[in-house]
Amino acid sequence: MDQVAAPKAKRGTRFGLSGARSAVVKRARAVAGVPLAAALIAAAIVAVIPDRYVASTMIQTDPLRKAPTPAVEEEDPALSDTLASEAERKEIDKQMEFLRSASILDAVITELHLADDPEFNKRSMLSRVMGLFRSPAPGEELRAAISNRLSINRVRSTFLVYVQFTSTDGAKSARIANAIANQFLAQRPSPIAKAAVAVRKPGELSASERMFSSLVEKYGSAVTFAGPRIVNIAGSPDRAAGPKRIRIVAITGGLTLLLTIMLALWLEREALLRTRKVEKTLACPHMISIPAMAPPSDPLASARGARMIVAEPQGIYADAVRKVCNELGQRKSDEAGHETGHETGRVILVASALPDEGSEIFASNIAHYFAVSALQTLLVDCDFRGKGLTRELTPQISGGLLNQIAARAPIEDAILRDGLTGLHFLPASGPAPIPLAVPTAIRSQEFSSAIAGLKSRFPIIVLSAPPLLPISDARVLAELADDIVFLTAWHRTPQSLARKALTLLEANQKKVVGAVLTDVAEDQATGIMSFAAIFDEIRRAARISTIERAA
Repeated sequence: MDQVAAPKAKRGTRFGLSGARSAVVKRARAVAGVPLAAALIAAAIVAVIPDRYVASTMIQTDPLRKAPTPAVEEEDPALSDTLASEAERKEIDKQMEFLRSASILDAVITELHLADDPEFNKRSMLSRVMGLFRSPAPGEELRAAISNRLSINRVRSTFLVYVQFTSTDGAKSARIANAIANQFLAQRPSPIAKAAVAVRKPGELSASERMFSSLVEKYGSAVTFAGPRIVNIAGSPDRAAGPKRIRIVAITGGLTLLLTIMLALWLEREALLRTRKVEKTLACPHMISIPAMAPPSDPLASARGARMIVAEPQGIYADAVRKVCNELGQRKSDEAGHETGHETGRVILVASALPDEGSEIFASNIAHYFAVSALQTLLVDCDFRGKGLTRELTPQISGGLLNQIAARAPIEDAILRDGLTGLHFLPASGPAPIPLAVPTAIRSQEFSSAIAGLKSRFPIIVLSAPPLLPISDARVLAELADDIVFLTAWHRTPQSLARKALTLLEANQKKVVGAVLTDVAEDQATGIMSFAAIFDEIRRAARISTIERAA
């Protein structure tokens, strides 16, 4: 058995290019659909956003520059020029702040009647909420709306300053930018003073003046302007500066595609990591992973699930059953033959940790597989309390194994045969009460003798056991079994409980052939998953990750 499980463990530890390709292919619907949906949503949002136009006017400032002291000038001319440039920078910064001052903005608002413009009178939700706690000063919100659309930037280290204004109307943005520049000139005359100009050698220019001269030549003028003035008047922009609709949609779709691919790779990696933890957590080989097959409420559908190997022979569930049966066939279980000197039937116990983990249906499908493979196979419903298989396969039965034990009657009289598959079935009991306690019955000599007698007649006996944790019936049945197949719902059952259930088998734990994980997709499946399956996978992965962190 170790030789069979080793290649599987080695194969499951690699996640290379083929694994990444499989992860994306299996989740192709999400990888293609989610970015497309995100791009369409982004396109719908940017379609209703109005265009933004930016108009620019250029102002020349003429800051007051304090002259360095003669001692500094004689000691280090370069330092003198640096001090002069620093004074220029501070003065230009003050004038840039003055361009945003309330006096200029109020004058522009009055001149252009912006108080009546709906573009600047819309109150945002945040301003309305803040208004509940603080009453803004008169005109404060309107000035803030104008100031938020105003951009003041110095052109490198020159005396030139860009005044840019953004609006939904190109002509309006140009009018406001020019009005701000005109108000600046009207309210702030040139601060230049001959007495304050630094004494320099004839023909020598400062760094700011050299940069300014190059920009003046670039704009086609060889005249050096004196005093603050407008260099370029803002014109109505022909094209909108934003929003960049195509770029926004492309970036949204591309980023969503990247995130979706990363999510697909993470989900695949999480599935592989959880599967590889099976042997370490449960201390037994991992046989297969299959989807959950919970018993439906419809009796006809229940019977179909118990015969899935026959009803859907090409399905994922049937393929998992075949793999488990092939592995059971490779396991050498002839201990009874060594003891008695001749081969007897094999007793395969199928059990789970908790109820509703799919052990009954899986046991039925194993038995049906061996039956259609021309082996005399007996399926025994040993869940004498739940009697799930009895209700699904023989709902009208009046007696069963427990009835025969209580009446000390031959067990063979209660065995039924399926004419389609050739499977023999031994129900748990009939609907009438039985004057015999279940623990007493399964621990009785009559029960052990009955199973031993059946082994001489049937090469394969499959026992469908009740859950290991709630009651002790399955632990007693493990004494009579040759092989044990353990099922657990890996995404629902806490791993600590699954491990505890196996520990309860004590010495019989060595009979465990392997663990079958239910409620998960087949690890090697390459089919394209549905959106519902992908969302369910995300939910389960997040839940399991949370449980593991909490543990």
